[in-house]
Amino acid sequence: MSPDKKNSATIPRCVALICAAIILVLLAYTLFNGLSGTTSAARHPATITGAAVCSTVSGIATPLPPDVCPAVIKPVPVTPVVPATLASSTLVLTRPAASDLIPYSRREFSQPQKAAIAWWMSPGFKDNTTEFRRYERQSPESKAAYPEELRIFYDFIEQSLDSAERESAVQHDIILFRGINPVVVGTVINNAQYQEPAFASTAYDITVSLGMFGQRTPDGYQNVLVLQRHPGDHVLYINDDEREFLLPRGMTWNVIKAVNIENLTVTADFPLYSANVSSFDHVRLIYVRENSCP
Repeated sequence: MSPDKKNSATIPRCVALICAAIILVLLAYTLFNGLSGTTSAARHPATITGAAVCSTVSGIATPLPPDVCPAVIKPVPVTPVVPATLASSTLVLTRPAASDLIPYSRREFSQPQKAAIAWWMSPGFKDNTTEFRRYERQSPESKAAYPEELRIFYDFIEQSLDSAERESAVQHDIILFRGINPVVVGTVINNAQYQEPAFASTAYDITVSLGMFGQRTPDGYQNVLVLQRHPGDHVLYINDDEREFLLPRGMTWNVIKAVNIENLTVTADFPLYSANVSSFDHVRLIYVRENSCP
């Protein structure tokens, strides 16, 4: 056998032996770490494990299996939302199940939790919560400029509401509505996304949003976000006077679609907040879905 032929016959065997050795080492390493009780997430902080996560595709949250969503999601080019137009439409509302409408005073909340919710509902609440939300949206540097006494109080409200939100999950699908002002509309439509660092008030009755937050954009439309909570999702029922549910702070929503409705009729199996008004002109419904990816 010539030297060339000998080399060509022996080199593959060497490579195979080396590869086999590497594979055995890797298997032993994996087995050792699996038995040691050290989690993959602890060894590699950038790895996301646990519950199913998602990636953002064209502004829509698409579910992926566990451990697939990357630590850093590649940005998707932002495309402004172009609303469809309907001459007329009827919106049929259904009152949420009684199990999802239990007053906070009848729940096993702690005293701090009850106090925070009671403050949220207190007379003059709108001015109070507006200033509180303004505080929540500030940078840490801007927050530091607030009086210390107010910061201590707001931190107490935040922590108490956070814990109440964690203990509150709906048992049924619920459609909720949130009226937004013209400044927020521009951001939502242009970025195809809605982010809210503060607690967000929503209502299961759209006429609350249309009646209390009626400021129109320059094109003449009242703008209402439409979102859904599913069984197990966290959201805090506040009161039935304004059909209010409070969303946890720090949520991000992707815009699915928007519809301009020239004449919207609302019907429901419960008395509407706007008891004598069930027809509204120039309403823009902006449908959003929670983005659960980091």
